[in-house]
This record gives sequence, structure tokens and C-alpha cells, in this order.
Amino acid sequence: MSATVLFHFSRHCVFVKIQATYPTMAKAKYPTVIIGANEWIGLPQLSISRLRAKVDTGAKTSALHVSDIEVFRKRAQDWIRYRVAIGSPRPNRYVNCESRIIDKRNIRNTSGELEERYIITTQLLIGATRWDAEISLTSRKKMRYRMLLGRTAMSHHALVDPGRRYLQGMPRG
Repeated sequence: MSATVLFHFSRHCVFVKIQATYPTMAKAKYPTVIIGANEWIGLPQLSISRLRAKVDTGAKTSALHVSDIEVFRKRAQDWIRYRVAIGSPRPNRYVNCESRIIDKRNIRNTSGELEERYIITTQLLIGATRWDAEISLTSRKKMRYRMLLGRTAMSHHALVDPGRRYLQGMPRG
């Protein structure tokens, strides 16, 4: 970072302006996208063009609200079939999805209780930036946001500006 200090003198006081220049994200090997406390997220591999998500750096794992979970075998692997509710606060559309189960983990819910959840990997799309992320499947029926974006999914991909919302607009690409 480099800084420039500018002085402006008037009759009664001195104004000081400091201009800071930060290295570009690409040169500094930092995440390439800045996101707000809430963002529109697309899950293209699940045929979900957009849903509102709460960005939560206090949560390790991302969570997606699902219902009608059914585990089955496909090509000698465990898969899961489920429905994702789209629309808030009342769902106005449902998307039926299938994903390969990559893990089953005990995760603390918002009440602090351990809950066994299925974990899938899918592609996230925020603005024009996409990457793969692990997502736990659970019921978030009583929550305002259908998805919670945890810090593991954001690591090496996004920086959070907690004072702003929807910085990336609708998912595109």
C-alpha cells in the first residue's frame, strides 16, 4: 500500500486528505470478488438461476434449505434427491435436484445443537465469478434466507464488506 498526504490551507484551519493506493487483487493473490452481507447466488449445476443468500463469516459451512430428502445409489455411489424452494418469504417455485453425497457431517445449527447433514459439492455463481463449494443440506424453513454462505466456501474467492449488500447484483454467466 502506498499513501499520499495532501494539505489544503484556509484562513482558519488546515485540511488533510490522505489517499491510499492498494495493490490490485490479482497482483496480491487475494480473492477476486468483494461481496456484501447478502448476495444473489446462482447454483447452475442445480438449475437454480438465483436465490438470496446470507453471507456469514461466523459459519464454517454453507447451508442450503432443502426438503423431501431421499438417499439412493447410482453408479455404486451414494446420491441424494431433494427439493429446493425458490422465492422468499413464501416459496413460489421448487426445483428438484440430485447430487452425489461427498460426506455426512455433524454440524451445529443456529440453536447450537449438533445435527447430521449431507454434504454436496456444487458450483456457486456470484456476479460473474464462479467456483466449486461444499454445501450442507438442511431445513432452513424458519430462516429469512434459503442459503447461508459460510467462510469455507468464500476462502480464497471472496472478501466480505459487511456494511453493504448485493454488491455483485444478479448472477450472470
